[in-house]
Amino acid sequence: MAENHEFDYEICNARMRPIADSLIKKYRELSHIPLESILFIVNHKHSGSKKKITLARTARVPEKWRDILFQLKAVSYSYIMEFFGKTTACLDENQMIALVYRELRRIGPEGEIVAPDTNEWWQVLMGLGRHWFYPDMSCPNLLDDKVDWKSLLGSNYDSSLG
Repeated sequence: MAENHEFDYEICNARMRPIADSLIKKYRELSHIPLESILFIVNHKHSGSKKKITLARTARVPEKWRDILFQLKAVSYSYIMEFFGKTTACLDENQMIALVYRELRRIGPEGEIVAPDTNEWWQVLMGLGRHWFYPDMSCPNLLDDKVDWKSLLGSNYDSSLG
């Protein structure tokens, strides 16, 4: 049975911003990301793509909407990180942290939105496991002090990956 929500789209900055902040502080490959310019939302209406499982997507906020939000006394958001409630509801906390990390990697050093590259996907898949986001699986907590890409990848670690 589907959960009822007051709104189709819910702002979840209070939950996701602290996770993103901790990830940005811990992982140097994320240090260029302007946290205050990301609006975090949960989409309760859609599940992303009909062809494949979509957990989240990150995009630039169109200039028109940046201007409108700013005029409404909102923070000037440049990015929107959208989580699809129908596909993320079954993820545990570690999986959500890994998902936020993966989406933050989509914000490039020049502020562009980048498609996940082969190296990044290799790093996530090798470090977290191919099924890191499956409901009956879990993954390491990327915010744990003892967890970093070097410890997760072992002999496969490449320092150029971040």
